[in-house]
Amino acid sequence: MRVALIANPHASRFSGRQRDRVVATLAAGHKVEVLQTGHPGQATELAGQAVAGGAEVVAVLGGDGTVNEVVNGLRGSGAALGLLGGGRVNVVARGLGLPADPDRAAARLVELLAARARRRLTLGVAGERCFALNAGLGLGGAIVREVERRQRAKQLYGDRAYLAAGLKALLVDYDRDHPHLTAHLPDGRPPLHGFFALVGNGDPFTYLGRRQFRPTPQATWDGGLDLLVGQTMATRALVRALTGMLSPHPRAGYPGLPVLHDVDGFSLSSDVPLPFQLDGEYVGDRTSVTFGCLRSTLEVVAPPARA
Repeated sequence: MRVALIANPHASRFSGRQRDRVVATLAAGHKVEVLQTGHPGQATELAGQAVAGGAEVVAVLGGDGTVNEVVNGLRGSGAALGLLGGGRVNVVARGLGLPADPDRAAARLVELLAARARRRLTLGVAGERCFALNAGLGLGGAIVREVERRQRAKQLYGDRAYLAAGLKALLVDYDRDHPHLTAHLPDGRPPLHGFFALVGNGDPFTYLGRRQFRPTPQATWDGGLDLLVGQTMATRALVRALTGMLSPHPRAGYPGLPVLHDVDGFSLSSDVPLPFQLDGEYVGDRTSVTFGCLRSTLEVVAPPARA
């Protein structure tokens, strides 16, 4: 089988030696082409080139941001996505029951290829860009933006950098008095007004260390999108909700934080620009975003969903 390996040398846990071990594991039974990114966004181009060159599987050695880029390059193709870990969190891989460690992930990918194991996932669409995992307009985007401004702290402190960014965004930077955001819903349902929105395409939304963060716990990798609208910024309500979202048994919605489940499309608008993130990457400030989903469109080399 022809496998294109797209590696991000700037990923949190990347090393040249590890890349070579992964290549050796895959090359034992497959024809492997190694493509290495040199700048942000290039993984999308490389994935498209790999597919045009006949790759049947495009495997990613990098974090969720690199996975996002590759997914956008695979859109509409018949190639399957392979996940090899290598990032800081690897939410998509872990959410699908795959190893985050690249050596173990490579061995598992070989096993799954031999078994012809595949799973078809939904892709979320925001404007013209796809996402595999999640999106956030407002507070979530502000947290990601703050972390990206402090890359050195992210490398040194990991999840603590996200916690510090979250506290700064919530307590210092974010407008907690004026609900600028509106969620426009399908089927004639009344709009929801709030301060921020989170969009889940799977569960968990992300991880904090080994703990799952689950604001949209009913979201499935092969269903529609789940939308949480933050209608309160009251500290007590947010603390109670966050505690629940980090617990083993989160609820589908909390007071002031309603969740809509399995939605095919909606739009978000704001009367001021709000920070926007896709799959954990800050992509700029937006006053409007239109969301949709492509059900069962992405083939992934992964075990079947648990019953």
